[in-house]
Amino acid sequence: MAHINYYLDLCAEVFVVHEQAVLLRLHEKYSIWTGPGGHIDPGEDANEAALREVWEEAGLRVELIGREGWEKSDTDTNIDLVPPVFLNRHKINEHHDHSTFIFVARSTTRDINPQTEADMGVECVWVTEDELEALYKNDSRLRQETYTYAKTALQLTRM
Repeated sequence: MAHINYYLDLCAEVFVVHEQAVLLRLHEKYSIWTGPGGHIDPGEDANEAALREVWEEAGLRVELIGREGWEKSDTDTNIDLVPPVFLNRHKINEHHDHSTFIFVARSTTRDINPQTEADMGVECVWVTEDELEALYKNDSRLRQETYTYAKTALQLTRM
């Protein structure tokens, strides 16, 4: 989706884990490793956007998980959303920022099958914790914050 606000857009990004490997995606525009993600569309909450982005970009149906100790507690008047594990704000250009809700999710498969033409052919890799460490040391496209998010996802899904 295109930018809907001149100054700031809200986004969701997801670090998906399957059997102690986390999914990284080489962002086609910025050439950096990220999790699947993108803009939160009008009418979507952050959880809906996170699930949609993973489906569109990787073809995975996933379950979002919260930090250790978080429990869903819906009431008659409130539906709890899975809270993001991290939240950031970063510059896209000198006039525009993104504020991103960073989620962790579990997948039952590693079968990548992008659902949109734009996402087909984008490089995706599943990396274990040791492979993540090596990638961080040897590939400048893996930024420190992405390394932290991916490592946290691996840790949270071991619990």
